Amino acid sequence: MNNDQHQARIQAEQDVTKILWIVVGFFISLIGILIAYIYQPTPPATRLIDKSHEYTMFYTEAYKAKSRSIQLTYSAIGFAVAAGISILIFIAGMAMIGSMSSNFPY
Repeated sequence: MNNDQHQARIQAEQDVTKILWIVVGFFISLIGILIAYIYQPTPPATRLIDKSHEYTMFYTEAYKAKSRSIQLTYSAIGFAVAAGISILIFIAGMAMIGSMSSNFPY
């Protein structure tokens, strides 16, 4: 990994809104993870002004790859939290149903 790619990864880490992707994963679940995989943000054009074609190519590819990785990670975290909460609600509901049925004499 050259310095251009390293710089792109650092800036992608700073640019991606992690809480947004947690929320997307939480509320949109598997579709949110798919969106995180498909959507590829591009680096701001101001970072590429007066740069060579090779620099722009390496920088853009590294930026997109790191952004996608972060988006997938944080949307998966949001999905896992939502799934965990759903499982806990299901278990609590089943426990309530079980306790209610034991009160009936039949």
